[in-house]
Amino acid sequence: MNRPVCPFQIAFGPRTIGAAYPVRAAAGRSEVAADLLLPPALAALAARLLEPGAAVPLGDAAELGRALGRALFTPVLRDALLRAARMAAAAHSRLQLQLQIGPPELAALPWECLSMGASSAWRPALRDDYALVRVSRGVPHPQPLVLHGPLRVLAIAAPGEELQLAALNTALAAAVRAGAIELQLVGDVAPATLERALLAGPVHVLHCVAPFGRSDRGLPRLLLRRGMDLFDLAALLADADRLRLVTLVGPQGDAGALVAGLPALAATLLTPRLPAAITFGAAVPARMAAEFAAACYTGLARGLPADLAVTAGRRALAAAGAGHGWGLPQLRMAPGGEQLFMPGRTPRMGYWPRRAVAGGALALAGALAIGALAQGGASGLLPSSLAQPAATAVLPSAQALLAQLPSATVTPSATATPSATATPSATATPSATATPSATAVPTPAQLPAPIAYATLLARPDDTLAAIAERMGSDASAIVSLNHLDASAALRPDRPLVIPVYRAAEPGVGSLVIRRANPAARNVALTFDIEIDAATLYGFLDVLRQRGIHGTFFVTGRWVMAFPDAARAIVSDGHEIGNHSLTHPSFARIGLDGAASEIEQTERIISEVTGVSSRPYFRFPYGDATAATADIVAREGFVAYHWSADDGAIPGWLDWAGQHPDEANGAILLLHGRASSVAALPGWLDRLAALGLQPTTLGAALR
Repeated sequence: MNRPVCPFQIAFGPRTIGAAYPVRAAAGRSEVAADLLLPPALAALAARLLEPGAAVPLGDAAELGRALGRALFTPVLRDALLRAARMAAAAHSRLQLQLQIGPPELAALPWECLSMGASSAWRPALRDDYALVRVSRGVPHPQPLVLHGPLRVLAIAAPGEELQLAALNTALAAAVRAGAIELQLVGDVAPATLERALLAGPVHVLHCVAPFGRSDRGLPRLLLRRGMDLFDLAALLADADRLRLVTLVGPQGDAGALVAGLPALAATLLTPRLPAAITFGAAVPARMAAEFAAACYTGLARGLPADLAVTAGRRALAAAGAGHGWGLPQLRMAPGGEQLFMPGRTPRMGYWPRRAVAGGALALAGALAIGALAQGGASGLLPSSLAQPAATAVLPSAQALLAQLPSATVTPSATATPSATATPSATATPSATATPSATAVPTPAQLPAPIAYATLLARPDDTLAAIAERMGSDASAIVSLNHLDASAALRPDRPLVIPVYRAAEPGVGSLVIRRANPAARNVALTFDIEIDAATLYGFLDVLRQRGIHGTFFVTGRWVMAFPDAARAIVSDGHEIGNHSLTHPSFARIGLDGAASEIEQTERIISEVTGVSSRPYFRFPYGDATAATADIVAREGFVAYHWSADDGAIPGWLDWAGQHPDEANGAILLLHGRASSVAALPGWLDRLAALGLQPTTLGAALR
């Protein structure tokens, strides 16, 4: 029987001006804070891993593991870990180290290689009593799936990677013969073939072998087959309601060079029904990937939680003499979602059930070992606080500990909340100066639904009352829809969306805006979000730390995949805009298709977040024509282009220093890329040095 889990949550926040990363660790109601300072070698490694297509030589893996251990487990965190281990031992539980890593440059590092001590190293990634996982916030997990037969594994491979399927078939042969696992191999990954395989019966684990690359916009992509990428795969998996784990294996390699592409993709696949993903931090030999998978999947079939099954896979690699290869498998999961399967019995509910299970001494012994390592590695040297056994009366009972444990993860920027229903967005409190986001009701309740929408540019002498009169609208509805300050005069040439309630003067038709107010020292900070939630949370953390707000253009497909992340945008006081449903080229889908993309996304955003995405729209790829811009206007939006995007922002900042007046009202665009999250603090510093205030579109347009 599996022991219950005591989570030790370590949350990494965005880098501060002093180059330190704030780190918060929590177990139960106990929480500590510290700073993570990367030594120059680790900082350089992290930066190189973020470069497009980077494959960075691993070098001395043992020394890398020790460097990671020294950097993370400062005395403050080490003491907190010891206390958490004692708490777990008292409750007959096992500790689980949950790494919640926001900054992409930190997420790229191989924390699974982490160790402490030299002669007798403590490596949590190889231990059941300190299982190490990466967690994604905002992803709830399903109840464990009861297996009334074998664990069904579907293995697919991109063209040229069939040898990896053969290696997996050999490694799983014994488990297949024993009836514990049913393995289906699909070498042709055409969508129709994969769909038939998914429909042939329930699939519990998908083992996917494929190279990865970058899209035209620099975003990571899984290269399954021409015309089929990660989004196509995710769409096919949406109906696989018994799928609980996806393993992504890259092309064969010698495990000698670290890569960040596949781990970055893992976060994009997690959903409330798919709570776990395994990736490798390097291209590994086919045999190594297969041996790991055999031990891991066999453990899952026996009912092992995912974290312990992955640990078993790592130990199998270590026992097989794979050198540093044991530290390459990475498990990303929803917090509390480690129990994926239960063999042939109804799962017991609850994240930390009260079960009297022997084995608490193991975790306590591990805690004492850590204490010894912290004091120089001598097994007889322990901190004075641990040298004397605690009195029995002082140890908390399992029931008391159960009441202390939160099920929500700790966020880097908000105080830990013990409520089991806490979400990442629930802890975020907008600052008092937050720019109002889109309102839940775009027009006053007493008005009927608009019969149409129109767009216009305000005239020099315009007032809200005059516009409402000639456009057949209502002044309060115009204020609400466009996020205006009703007490302030309208700026000439200010773009507006007008809700029309009666026939009147037509609007100007299509508008594509490339600059906000040229007379104010503001720049609009805008984001296009369409891939994953991890980069979104990275942006939110940086902005929250700086007290800055922006406008986030999201696709409907992304909102459906990450509803909690979409709600976090709104709860943090940011504006939300429409970026289409599926991110197509609007020039290729026809006018009806364009209208459908906009309408469906507005409906999804409104239903999920409670606010409207009007009046902000951004064309995918900036692909606007007069006809499609007119469709955007009819749907109640103004299209916003940009002055500079990620790749051009450094050059634009140089230009802005030479042409300060022309920089006013610029619209900056950041995509959901790890490199952009990492660069954002520096760009904000440069804007401040130039006297430019980054803000929302709504504020920059005033």
